[in-house]
Parts: sequence; C-alpha cells; structure tokens
Amino acid sequence: MKQVLFILCSVLLAAGAYAADPNEKVLKSFKETFANAEEVKWAEYDNYYTVSFVSGKVRAKVNYDKDGNMMGSTRYYEPNLLPIGILNAVKKAYPTKTLFGVTEITAEGVVNYYVKMEDAKHWTTIKVDDSGNTSVYEKYKKG
Repeated sequence: MKQVLFILCSVLLAAGAYAADPNEKVLKSFKETFANAEEVKWAEYDNYYTVSFVSGKVRAKVNYDKDGNMMGSTRYYEPNLLPIGILNAVKKAYPTKTLFGVTEITAEGVVNYYVKMEDAKHWTTIKVDDSGNTSVYEKYKKG
C-alpha cells in the first residue's frame, strides 16, 4: 500500500513545475503549520503554490495562494490514523471489509475521507464526511 501511495504522490508531483523558493508569505505559513515536514518539494503555478511533503506517517500535498493562505490539502495515510469517530463509523458500516488506505481531501473548509477497503469479492472506496456519513464512491469486482 505504501508503494502505491508513493507512486501516486510521485505522479502528482511530476505534473507541476518545481519552484526553488516560494514567496516569503507562503514559506512562513507553511513553516508555522508544518515545522517538522520532511521531503519538501514545491511547485509554482499561475495563482498558487503546491507543496508536497511527509510529516510523521502522513504524506501530504497542500495548496497555498500567493498571500500564504491555505486553499486545500490532500493527505494519504493508514486507516488507523483516521479520527476515532470516523474510524468507528467506517468499521460499523463495513464490518466485514479490510481497510488499507485513506485519502483525506480538504477544500473550502470541508473534509472528506476516501477509505480504500476490500473483501474476498470486491475492492471498494467509500466516501466519509466529517460527521461519519458514508457512501460508496467506487467499487470494483475482483478478477
């Protein structure tokens, strides 16, 4: 699973043009929020910067506008790092499935979790909102 997340992050990083130095406002915001970030890589676009990094056991990608305001984020991690209420809701709704990965997307102040899971017959991704409401996002039958 970690290999898949690494490849996905690498592909996302390859899509951007790397910037050696974001502006001071952006760099200050990033350092204040993610002081322990490692493997930091910046990309600059017309109206925003994207930074990809690892913090703890979480790989992340965050977008900042040119004034240093966080616009949104995507984080990739193991299911045991989900907020306890979300993890409980998922396990209660899907007790027979094995959880193996999370993509957390925050945009405009709204957080959604996309939880990858499997059973003997299917791979399933469910979408979970920050209240613990779940819905099937995608489902594939195993060969």
